[in-house]
Parts: sequence; structure tokens; C-alpha cells
Amino acid sequence: MKNFIQYILIVFFLNACSDDTTAEVEEIDSGNIEVTVLLGGEAAIDAVVTTNPETKTLIVGESGAVVFDNIDLGNYVVNVVLNQNPDFIYFQEVILTKNVTEKIIFNIPEIPVVTEQDLDIDFLLNQSYQNLQSIFNADAYLSYWGDTGSDILKANPSFDGNLIDLDAYSFNAQSTIVNQVWAEHYIQIRGTNLGIDYLLGPSNVVTSDVNREELEAHFKFLRSLLYFNLIKIYGNPLLSITAEIDLSGPPNYPQNPNTTYAQIEEDLLYAIENLPVSNSNDRANQWSARFLLAKVYMTMAGFPLNEFSKYGSALEQLRILQGQYELMTDYNSVFNVENEASNSEILFKITFDGGEDSKSAINDYWGPLGISSKDALLLVSGFENSFNSSLSFENPVSFPIEIEDNRFKNSIATFSIFGNSVVNEENPKNWRPLKWYNGELPDANFVSTSFDYPVLRYADVLLLLAEAENEVNGPTSLAYAAINQVRERAFGNTENDVPGNLNKDQFFNIIYLERKLELCFEGHRRDDLVRWNKLQDVIDNFNSTNDFSKDYQPHEYVWPIPQSEIDLNPNAIQNPGY
Repeated sequence: MKNFIQYILIVFFLNACSDDTTAEVEEIDSGNIEVTVLLGGEAAIDAVVTTNPETKTLIVGESGAVVFDNIDLGNYVVNVVLNQNPDFIYFQEVILTKNVTEKIIFNIPEIPVVTEQDLDIDFLLNQSYQNLQSIFNADAYLSYWGDTGSDILKANPSFDGNLIDLDAYSFNAQSTIVNQVWAEHYIQIRGTNLGIDYLLGPSNVVTSDVNREELEAHFKFLRSLLYFNLIKIYGNPLLSITAEIDLSGPPNYPQNPNTTYAQIEEDLLYAIENLPVSNSNDRANQWSARFLLAKVYMTMAGFPLNEFSKYGSALEQLRILQGQYELMTDYNSVFNVENEASNSEILFKITFDGGEDSKSAINDYWGPLGISSKDALLLVSGFENSFNSSLSFENPVSFPIEIEDNRFKNSIATFSIFGNSVVNEENPKNWRPLKWYNGELPDANFVSTSFDYPVLRYADVLLLLAEAENEVNGPTSLAYAAINQVRERAFGNTENDVPGNLNKDQFFNIIYLERKLELCFEGHRRDDLVRWNKLQDVIDNFNSTNDFSKDYQPHEYVWPIPQSEIDLNPNAIQNPGY
């Protein structure tokens, strides 16, 4: 374990800079990349430097610098593997233009030697929870995976970033974000593994007031959450459940969805057994672990595994959860930041304190015109009509808009804010996604705000309960009661309850729409469409009704295994189609 302990306890950073220097050579269609690799301010001797696409392999010497000279122009990812830490790869993207030497500096902190006795297990657990901010963030998971590329959100064509390519399904194993997301998840998984390994050593010091089993349960909950992310995004991740590193040969981790799901299930069952019954909702407890397990079973029951018996397993967990939490009285209050501390609906959330280093930046990426600084995400045309199928909004829209479903007002900004002026936008193309806010809507005092991201909330419990019951037993009274509880909160009455006497398929169609409306912009839609095997249909409909098309292929319901992993690990298996 000592081979790997040191690297997970520190925050890695790369200070990369690019210096365009015109080469004093004749005009040729090639260029140079000069790479300097420093470890603790000194040359990282014996570090291995490569590029994607592949050019050559260079070894860092005493100068700390290597040069890829006279290579073809284009986009490259420069990879660095340290001799001191061969299990981790650093990378930076660079665009090489004609007759230019691009200079990149990897300034990597010195890796301290840390023994088991130096490990503060409480600190590591706190950091493991806090580090989830880098994944469950408005400009991270919610954008790159959750709802974009579906029937809810699309990338703004004028936005300069990876989001456009991801929304259009234009990515490959060398895409920077595909590699970065993979690396970020595994960095955090290494932290959970380190904590578990340490706790399993009976001679290691544990100063916490809680017992070892409870601490281990927290780490296993976090590990299961991270692997659940990976299996949904990449389909077939590599499974590592120890911080020990075998340096005798190439990495050889299990890579099989069934094996990974089995480990996730084992971790969550342990968490259910050993976590406290109650806890603040920024820490896991037995209920949140039970709900995460139910979501895992629902995913396994759907595409691509199609293990239909797992609907019964999910239903068992969801019935236990029924009544343990309660919906907020008003849908709008669920997402008002003023209610974060008293929210009765949230089982587990990622806490953001609003500081510069831990801000969720929700309205930087989307929100009313005039508020969103990036305006990166737009509504998919027609989504606004989903809240009332009898209405079709066309320019100019007449105000006030009368829609009984109060989720419409909270989910769609039909107004813009410039200065102290609130303007009703008559053109639906100027409407924007909305969710978290402070104060009343619309309000000239509306500001870009941070928010606590609800990973698990009770409305999702009720909708999955209705779905699982319908799959196992058909639309029973239990299924009706669960979905109607959500709809009655949305409409404020019982007049819009789901009509009775529906068959199984008709009831599913209600669930299909209800999850779209209730959970929009919370990062669930693409997961739902994949497990229902509906993503292809949604994209085909998008392509037939929009000016531009998404280049979606059937295998792209998951991302490729990153090229950085394939280069580092010859045993890694690439996903089909990539």
C-alpha cells in the first residue's frame, strides 16, 4: 500500500503554459512541442513523455525538458508518467500550428512519503466527501453527462467549449474531457480504497469517535457512487478495490460490468448494515445507501444488461424507503437556496459553500438571459410544451402564461434580467433552463448563486417506486399512490392525478413524462433514456425537428475507454465501436 498512499492525500495540479515562439527555420508544415517536467521544482528525471496521436516516446533527463521536433501539425495530448508514480498519468492538450514551438510545463508537487501511521482517517473521509464537488457540479457532471444530448438540454452553438462536441456525440478516446472525467473518478476512488485498506489494518490508529465499521461504510458508499457513475458513463470501467499496486507487470484490473455491479452491490449492502440510521444529508446514512442500491438495481434491470429480475430487488428497497422522507409542500421551495438547511426531501446532497473554490456556478452556465455569464445550455425545442400538451408556444407569446403545473415556472425562465429590469421574453427561443434560485421569480434581484446539488431526493424515490411496481405487478394502487403524490405537489390538487384503468404500457408512458418534468436539469434524463433504451428514438426525433443533427451512433450511449488508459494499460479493453 505504501507505493500508492502518498499520491491520494494531496491535490495534484498542473501549471501549464504555452509560449508561441516562431521557429527560425524555413516554411514547413510541421512544428515542435517542448515539454518541461518538474517534480517539486526539480527535473523529473526518467519521466516518460508521449503524445496522442503517437509520435515518439521521450525520457526526461537532467534538464527536465524534451522536444518533439518536426512533427505533423494538429491537436495533441501530451502525456507524462512519473517513474515515482507509474500508475497515474498527467496530460495536457496542445494545438500545434505551422512553424511554431509550443512550450508546455508540467509543474508537479513533490510527492511526500506518508506511512500508514501518518494517515488522518477523519481528514481523508472529509476530503472524500468534499472532493465530490469536482464531479457533481453545474459545469461538470450535470452538463457533460446528465441532461445534454437528450430531449431536455442542448449546447448553445455560440458557447466555446467541449460541451458542443459532447452534445453532438462528437467525441472519441482521445477527447480531453473523456480522459479527464475518467482520471478524476479514479483519483477519488483511490482515496476511498486507501481509507478502506487503512481501516482493515487492525494496528493502524483510528482517532475518530465512530467505529471502524461505520467509517468503512462511508468509504464504501462513496466508492459505490463513483463506480456507479463510471459504469453509466463508460459502460465497462476497470475495477480497483485496493490501494495496493502490483508493480511486477502491466496493470491487470477486472473489467466486466457484472463484476463491477457485484462490487457496487456488496459495498452498498455493507453501507446499509453499518451506516447510521440518520445523519445530516451531506453525509450518507442507511436510507441514502438503500436508495442508491435501488437505483443500481433499476439500472441493471434496464438496457444494456436487461436483468429484469432486478426490478423486484429495487422494489424491495423502495418499499422500505416509502414514508421515511417527505416532499416539500411547494415544488419551488425544493430548489430555493434559502431552504437548503431545512429541506425535508433530500436524502443525500453535495454541499457547496459558495466560495470561489467550491461554487456550483449553476447560473454561470444556465439561467435567465442577462444573468448567465456563459449561457452554455439551451432548452431543446418543444420541452417547454411538455408541461401542458394542449399548449404550443410560438413567437410572440402572450403574458401572463397560465400553466397549472407549477414546475413550469421553476424550470423555465420565460424572462430576462438586465440591470434592474425584468422583461418577459415573447420569443420562446430566448427562454432558458432554470432550477436553483433565491427569492421570488421573476425578480430583478435574481443573482448567480451557488447551490447544494441533490444527488438523491424523495420525489425520485416515489417515481422509481411507481416504475418498479408497474414493471413487477402492473399499475397497482401502490404505483398510482406514489406517482400521484408527486403530481399533487406539482399541481396543488388531486384533479390532475393519473387516470385509472391504465395498462402497463400506458402507465409507463406517464412515468416517462413525469420523470422528465420532475427531475429536469438534475442530471437524470440521459441515464433514464439509456436504461429504457429510448435514447436513439429521442435523438432521431431531435434530428428530424432541428436545423442541425447530432451524429449519434448506437454504441455512443457510453463513452469510450480513454486513450490514456489504453496507452498505460495494455490489458484494458476498448468499448465496441470505438
